[in-house]
Amino acid sequence: MTKFKFSTLALLAVFALAFSACDNDDETPGIQEGTVNMMFEYTVDGAAFDTTQVYDINGTSVQFTIANFYVGGIELMPEEGDAIPVEGKYLLVTPEAGMQEVTTVPAGHYHMVNFFVGVDPAINSQSEDDFTSRDAEDPLAIQFPAMHWNWNSGYRFLRIDGKVDTDGDGTMDETMAFHLGTNNMLQNVSLTAHKDVEKGSNMLHMEFDLAKLFEGVDLSTDFSTHTMNNPELAAAVRDNIPAAISMMH
Repeated sequence: MTKFKFSTLALLAVFALAFSACDNDDETPGIQEGTVNMMFEYTVDGAAFDTTQVYDINGTSVQFTIANFYVGGIELMPEEGDAIPVEGKYLLVTPEAGMQEVTTVPAGHYHMVNFFVGVDPAINSQSEDDFTSRDAEDPLAIQFPAMHWNWNSGYRFLRIDGKVDTDGDGTMDETMAFHLGTNNMLQNVSLTAHKDVEKGSNMLHMEFDLAKLFEGVDLSTDFSTHTMNNPELAAAVRDNIPAAISMMH
């Protein structure tokens, strides 16, 4: 009887070890992931952005009031493997927006980040019901200041407002307005990131330099476009967008 009890206990111990091994297998950690956030730091020729400040851009005094734009089509390029698209994600970038969450990706080294400034054609041509039914927290919903002309004209991809001193007498005498929209104003941006994404929160920190945005633009004479009324000026600013955005390390 004692021998039977001993054998039974030994058998139970073997089963316990087997189940323990299975449990340990279940606890084997999988691929670690990290959250990627994006932040755009506004500058003007290297100086901090401030709506109370007057800046010299190409020899013209400028004061900004609004400087907002949309970012979409975000794609992260790992060192190995295929690009990771972030489907349907849009950011409304403003001077006050700070860090915004983008997505969660496997930990590892990411050497490129791609995105566009603007809104893709399908969303830009949505119906009035599609637009007005968006949740208030959606960056593509109704905004103040407005980032949409109306339901059949589409979004303002980039909106820069302010004042300019056109005659150099020290007094702001004209309203500046650069409102870029329509599908052909969408602009792609590709940046070298060299970012090691680790478990937890990770940030892609970028600089948006408004002086570079207006490179080659004489703001004393060309200080306003709503795209359709001055497409050449709108295109000049659109073409400067990739140079105005850079990665900070």
